[in-house]
Amino acid sequence: MKKIGRSDIIGQRGMAHIQGVVNAMGFMFYPTGGVEAGIDGYIELRDTNTGEVSNLLLQVQGKASERDRLQGDTETSFEFPCSEADIAYWTQGTAPVLLIFVWLKEGKAYWKSLKEWFADPERVKARKVVFDKFSDEFTAEAKAGIVSVAAAARPGASGPSVRIDEELLTNLVGVEFGETLYWAPTRHATNKTFGAALRELDREAGSEWIVRGKSVLSFHDLDRWPWNQLCEAEAMEEFDVDEWSDSDDEDRQRDFVELLNRAIGEFVRPQLYRDRDSGVFYFRKPRDRENLNYAYRSLQNTTTRRVVGQYGKKKKDPNKPSYWRHSAFLHRFVRLGSKWFLEVTPTYHFTHDGREPDGWGGERLKKIKEIENNAAVMGQFVMWRDFLVTHGRGDLLRAAYPFVSFENVDALHLDVGVPDDLWKSHESDPTSPLFELALAGETVEDLAE
Repeated sequence: MKKIGRSDIIGQRGMAHIQGVVNAMGFMFYPTGGVEAGIDGYIELRDTNTGEVSNLLLQVQGKASERDRLQGDTETSFEFPCSEADIAYWTQGTAPVLLIFVWLKEGKAYWKSLKEWFADPERVKARKVVFDKFSDEFTAEAKAGIVSVAAAARPGASGPSVRIDEELLTNLVGVEFGETLYWAPTRHATNKTFGAALRELDREAGSEWIVRGKSVLSFHDLDRWPWNQLCEAEAMEEFDVDEWSDSDDEDRQRDFVELLNRAIGEFVRPQLYRDRDSGVFYFRKPRDRENLNYAYRSLQNTTTRRVVGQYGKKKKDPNKPSYWRHSAFLHRFVRLGSKWFLEVTPTYHFTHDGREPDGWGGERLKKIKEIENNAAVMGQFVMWRDFLVTHGRGDLLRAAYPFVSFENVDALHLDVGVPDDLWKSHESDPTSPLFELALAGETVEDLAE
């Protein structure tokens, strides 16, 4: 008598589950049927809005089990063992291969792109696939990940769009500046000699000026002391700032950016220093404390961040720290259309005593950038944006800084995007301790330490 074994039924149930999920995504699933060496079917991607298909195919190796407990089963993951022959077959072909495991007992399925997984030689040696029970679940919500795998397999290919609302946070801050520029002849031919003469008159005089061809261009009124001591004030001219800010002349644009660079140097004082070699602005270490926290408004609430801290221990004296890490940023003024912006790139500055540069700063920065994830960089940008927007405002004791100010830039809204979970799956460590929200436990009261 002919028989159909239990394993055949389990396999058929697994394929039915896979086909149901693929169809729920709006894609097509074609079972291989007949004799096959390890590929049970194909997924063809399809634009669910237009019905168009573009011959983007994924091979599927389906597995199913009724077991109560899987190999390496924990609350968050389980393992699937593979043979060397299977790994070679999956990874040597031209098309991407998905391993989709259907756990019939739970009524759930999990997926992994095998070429991506076994790109790591250590995983090939281990000969197993580790499924994450949360991020690897094979449901209709995995559609974006499936599209990403298919599109990446053929350079230049584009998969069906994933229509989700996306909000983009740019690392730009809007720039406003004084309305007037002053020009006057001077006997000094360089910034160096003009600056030296100015400091002899007033060590606190600002730096928002530049010297070009024995004339000075400045945000400061050159008819006032001490500027009138170094310029031919009677020949001074006033200009609307837009004659430089809106000019398409490259020399005027270059001069205006230099004025803005000098202005931001004065704007951030006294909280920030500028490192002459790297050009970064960084929080300085307080004289009376080893660490410094900064309170600011994050995307969610008011929080604090450690912006100066001591780390490590010296080998010769374990009671002393190896170095201090300072939160810092690089900046660049850019004009987009008719509007000026400050492009902010978060980074770090390292010192060996809280003040002088650390000789190993480059290596420390390289190491921290290797583990820093997208969320950590975003968190730092939000902090610097808050600093720039709120710093320099006037109060009862001080006038507002007059020559430059900054403002928030609205987020950009798109109706097509990539789910965050897909990005996170490529992060080296999505739970990096550098993640800004991980510091939400610190409160503004910490500032009193």
